[in-house]
Amino acid sequence: MEKKNIVPILEKAIDIMEYLGAAPDPVSQPELQKALHIPQATCYRIVTTLVERGWLEKRGAKHFDIAAGLAAITEKTGLRLEKYRKLQPLMNRIVAEAGFSAKFSIRDGTEFINVCTAKNRSEAVVFSEVGFRAPLGRPASVSTIFLAELTEEEQLRMVGPDHFPAFRENLAFYRRHGYSFQNGSASPRADYHFDTLSFPVRFNGRLIGVLSLLSLPGILERKMHETASRILAILPELAEKGDL
Repeated sequence: MEKKNIVPILEKAIDIMEYLGAAPDPVSQPELQKALHIPQATCYRIVTTLVERGWLEKRGAKHFDIAAGLAAITEKTGLRLEKYRKLQPLMNRIVAEAGFSAKFSIRDGTEFINVCTAKNRSEAVVFSEVGFRAPLGRPASVSTIFLAELTEEEQLRMVGPDHFPAFRENLAFYRRHGYSFQNGSASPRADYHFDTLSFPVRFNGRLIGVLSLLSLPGILERKMHETASRILAILPELAEKGDL
């Protein structure tokens, strides 16, 4: 998707929802402003609107958290995602062994959706929760693996000519190593704010999902190949449990 078609204020609102969704405790507005680089007045208006619509609720005098009103919006995917809960113990083990947060994603048409996540609490990585969807056409480590299963014509149609060179570069890396990597940046203008190392999960030769590890910028990049060798040994077990 072209950046010119993004609605900035909506993007900031989604950033706030994702940050609060990943936080273990209610968060203050100053923390949201600082963590997400959102101006004070803008953050105040977004939070006030979300509280008014029942998506956020105030906790105490100065903190906010996800509200029950959001449940009606996410109920549509709830039953479908429920079956992936059986992956949680293994995902927790992967995080413990790798030392990085992790997520498991499946393809759904022209999008991928996160169906199971596990956090490494020692590193404050904020990433998309269960139920989050993203278009496959956006070059990234997860989408590269799903798109690699398609013909070049289908890849071009989904990615578009503007992003196709970046995708081809990611694809070449994936085919060379057997896993995909997207480096992150601490810049508030960056498209990706954390390193992502992704692995194809196959059952009987069929791609059933993608396992991704995440870290603050630069950490996974330095430990990429060492970490990959450990994760590749666990993938067969994840494939067997993930074939739903």
